[in-house]
Amino acid sequence: MSSAHRRNFILHVLNGVFIFISEAFTDPNLVVTAFLSQLTPSNVLIGLLAPLRDTGWFLPQLFISPWVERLPNKVAFYRAATYARSAGWILLVACMFLLEQPTALLIAFFACMTLISVSAGFAGLPFMTVTQKVIPSDRMGMLFGLRLFIGGGFGILASGAIGVVLGGNVLGLELRFPDNYALLFAISTVFFVVACVMFGLIRETPDPVPERITPLSVQLNRAQQTFRADRRFRRFIFMRVALMFAMTCIPFTTVYAKRGLGMSDAFVGSLVSITLASSLLSNLLWARLNDQRSSRFVLALCSGLGVVLCALSLSLILLPSALEVLLPLIYALGGMIGAGIGVSSTPQMIEITPMGRGPLYFGLMNTLLGVAMLLTSLVGLIVDYLGFAALFVFCGACFAVAVERVMRLRPADAQLTTPHS
Repeated sequence: MSSAHRRNFILHVLNGVFIFISEAFTDPNLVVTAFLSQLTPSNVLIGLLAPLRDTGWFLPQLFISPWVERLPNKVAFYRAATYARSAGWILLVACMFLLEQPTALLIAFFACMTLISVSAGFAGLPFMTVTQKVIPSDRMGMLFGLRLFIGGGFGILASGAIGVVLGGNVLGLELRFPDNYALLFAISTVFFVVACVMFGLIRETPDPVPERITPLSVQLNRAQQTFRADRRFRRFIFMRVALMFAMTCIPFTTVYAKRGLGMSDAFVGSLVSITLASSLLSNLLWARLNDQRSSRFVLALCSGLGVVLCALSLSLILLPSALEVLLPLIYALGGMIGAGIGVSSTPQMIEITPMGRGPLYFGLMNTLLGVAMLLTSLVGLIVDYLGFAALFVFCGACFAVAVERVMRLRPADAQLTTPHS
């Protein structure tokens, strides 16, 4: 690996490490879900959390792809989007410290998260395109494995701080709700900004500048033809959609444990630690399997483990007295599955993307996944009308569908040529 590649690799890893630490302090499945469950009894609003957090990252990418294509250095687009994302986080922290009325705080939370999410979408496409440009394909698995492995190590240290802060006593200072959660979000914001600076320092070889921006109508037509012509692309999309719906079982396990079984805020900190530890210990294994076997193999194995995860969540309903045994198992397995998906989904996406077609492919993929992510908010209705058990059964079925889809994503499938106009 050349010195330029090594520098970019290190900066990319550092970006992932600081992002991982930042997200540990605002873990959506535990910290943020526990926070929202104290502001609203609505399962639909809680179910909207993950879609809102991720949909904005996915949804805009196809529509901004013509502008990203025209930039010789894509990382400049990433830097610009960082300003809006950082402003959203800072505003959210201010609202959490200043607003005391639950409804006002709930509205402010979702408003700020919308800003953060949409601006993240403008950063997502250049992130993917720059990654494909500057990281050799045979180093992808190790790249994402190291991002998660090192970040997970620091995240475990952070989880101890999470337990202390949520316990309400920090260095002798009493912190009541929501100030204890606001402090976690403030710490998260600092690490987030540092992470963005790391990626912004990456150097890329400038691309040739097209003579004109591709009209959006032409880009949408290309996208439609790509979806119809590329069989591997379609299978990948269906697999990722199934995993999105399947993973909704994890935050609702938190909701059930907190509301139905009386799980304490302090226990949330220990579960964050368990989740991060299992993610950390499995990351390098997944990275090695990804590079030696295939990203398809890792995704199939993680999807199969997801079926077991849903069975454990069902067992929690049947055996509530086993809370202190089952919850650590559930979140340990959830950490492993999340790590495997994190390590292998991006390399698999890059593998099926023709070189030079990144903005179109990544934009189309992520926009379609954004629509699917938005629809996952409807799983709250399953809980409202059919109960938690029905949701866990549904999620188990989605994991099974993901196994079937990824097993049909064979490397031998012909990569059909997609039209350019």
